[in-house]
Amino acid sequence: MMKYASVTDVVRRIKEDVYKDYKLQSVAMEGNIIGLKRASNGHYYMNLRDDNCSIHAILFAGRAGRSMDNVCEGDHVVVIGAVQVYEKAGSVSFIIERLFSQGVGKLQAEYEKVKKELAAEGYFDTEHKKPLPRFPWTIGILTSKTGAVLHDIHKIAAERNPYVQIELFPIPVQGVGVETIIAQKIASAGADSHLDVLILARGGGSMEDLWCFNHPAVVQAIYHSEIPIITAIGHETDTTLADYAADVRAATPTHAAELAIPSFDEMALDIAEMTESAYHAISLCFERWQHDVIKTTAGLQPKRYDEYLILKKQQVEHLLHTTLQQFNLCYADNLKKCAELKAGLEAMNPILLVRKGYGQLEQDGHIISDIHSVSKEKPLYIQLVDGLITTDVKEVTIHGKRNR
Repeated sequence: MMKYASVTDVVRRIKEDVYKDYKLQSVAMEGNIIGLKRASNGHYYMNLRDDNCSIHAILFAGRAGRSMDNVCEGDHVVVIGAVQVYEKAGSVSFIIERLFSQGVGKLQAEYEKVKKELAAEGYFDTEHKKPLPRFPWTIGILTSKTGAVLHDIHKIAAERNPYVQIELFPIPVQGVGVETIIAQKIASAGADSHLDVLILARGGGSMEDLWCFNHPAVVQAIYHSEIPIITAIGHETDTTLADYAADVRAATPTHAAELAIPSFDEMALDIAEMTESAYHAISLCFERWQHDVIKTTAGLQPKRYDEYLILKKQQVEHLLHTTLQQFNLCYADNLKKCAELKAGLEAMNPILLVRKGYGQLEQDGHIISDIHSVSKEKPLYIQLVDGLITTDVKEVTIHGKRNR
């Protein structure tokens, strides 16, 4: 019967081979720090990565000293240590004996470069950030539909305000090329006018895992959103460029939900407080108005006010009487002038003269106004009130003299 090797046998053989290779027991290696974490006991856990590979590494607190004081996620480091195999997990780790920081790593340098460019274009300006609504009713969630983030937000919503509506916009939260999908989803949700606030969230991860949230397309989509956006990406110590562009950054997805969803009990207290403040303000106004009315009434002194009204009435009556007298005088004077003007016009009216036996003389289309205008060669017309007389001129006498 064939005998098979156990898992333990295989792992121990690997361990023996690793420990026998003295080159792996004292290695000087360089790489970028990804996923840096400090445990409560002071140990540091990280991945050391280059362009092709990654290895888990541990720096124990007793060896750390001050070598980690200025080391950050993404930094480029040189480490000296040994490769170790952990039998129980069947995993390989690099145990760091000494660590030397070489400054900003490639990924961190790219992060700082993009951050500087976007900041210069105004995508992180605080004056552009929108305030969160005080009483939101519909909240959009941009996260993975299978992660714990969505469950945590639903839990907080149920605890704080069960009347709030939650709408999910599922997105991939890591991977190559996912930034385009994330930006499109943000743009779509950011233009949805029935939403009150958006939460863009994902759980913790390394700088590499969160890299899609540093892409300019994602930052620009957040900036142009018409709806306020809260970001909760990674752990509290992780800060992506999306966080800088967001209107509000939350430490965790749970914290984001607490910021977006006001407690129903707190809302009730706020409304009660606003009602009390409004009642107090109205009462103060009413008391002030009442005081002003009493003060004004007291200052009027009704008896003196009656006397004042009587005096004003007398003054008005006198003014009316004087005005009426002036009107009558002007009317009589103008009436007299009209009568004189009428008499003068009537005296000049030819029709009235004709009615008294006079006639109007015309010759050759002209009215005869003196004897010199009369010619014997042309007929003479006499206009009476009821007709016209045509006659010939036999003789013209001027002051008793006969005209030829």
